[in-house]
Amino acid sequence: MKKVTLMLAALLLVIFLAACGQGENAIDSNESTGNIETEENADAVEEETEVEEELAADESTEEESTEEPVEEEHGVEEETAAEDSESVETEETPAVEEATATPVYLFFADDQVMDIYKEERSIEASDEELFKATFEAWVEGPEHANLVSLIPSNVEVQSVEEHEGTAHVSFSSELLDAQLGSGTEAMLMQQIALTMKQFGFNQTKVLIDGEEHPEMFGHIDTGAAIEAENTEDIPTME
Repeated sequence: MKKVTLMLAALLLVIFLAACGQGENAIDSNESTGNIETEENADAVEEETEVEEELAADESTEEESTEEPVEEEHGVEEETAAEDSESVETEETPAVEEATATPVYLFFADDQVMDIYKEERSIEASDEELFKATFEAWVEGPEHANLVSLIPSNVEVQSVEEHEGTAHVSFSSELLDAQLGSGTEAMLMQQIALTMKQFGFNQTKVLIDGEEHPEMFGHIDTGAAIEAENTEDIPTME
């Protein structure tokens, strides 16, 4: 009986010791598993951090690449605006033609009102204003003491235009105040025609306020164009 009791006690002790050993192994296993899980979690966190950093870097790069075209586009808009501004300024301020000195002849009567003489002048004007400026100098009168003007000094030169190869010169109505006879009327008309002849016009029509005035001074039909003589045949007053 004692032997049986001792054997049972020994068996229980063995079972108890075996159970204790398995508990320690389980604890070690749990600890090992916990360590593995901890290491795996640390690796996962580290990988997640690296991924987040890479994503942040990519987003930063994308923002920079997105901002650059915006800056370039803004620069293009500024250049376009500057070009448009320059275009508007150019349209608003057309180029002004510079005045140049051009030698011309003005035609006057001698102080006896017998013949026509030419007087050389230098007219300061642009090509567009040369014809009108030449007649304005003619209205002011001659510089030579032996030449005279046949028209009042308050006559205004209104316009000088070309119509189908004929020069049309318009004066203000003060031209009608000139005291002319039949001979001096023809001389006056020829002076006007000779002035335009040097610019290549063989015929000139004289207008008052832009309109035709037949028999302007009561002697010659001025409704028709005047045929100019040869300017080379007109002498220069010495």
